[in-house]
Amino acid sequence: MVDSADWPVIGMTVEETAEALRVDVKTVRRLIKDGSIPARKVGVGWRVEPEAVKEWLRKGTPQAELDD
Repeated sequence: MVDSADWPVIGMTVEETAEALRVDVKTVRRLIKDGSIPARKVGVGWRVEPEAVKEWLRKGTPQAELDD
């Protein structure tokens, strides 16, 4: 029998992803819902692969414009 302690971590939770991006959890949920960041359902929560977040950042996010 394989000990679950030997299993690799399966992505980050929505909360961990939000913390890593320094955004609200609702923002991450919206990005998952609109397909910007792929995620998979694991149990009752969603998991996001760190590489998916890095790819999303590499592709570029919309630039904010500051009003003077």
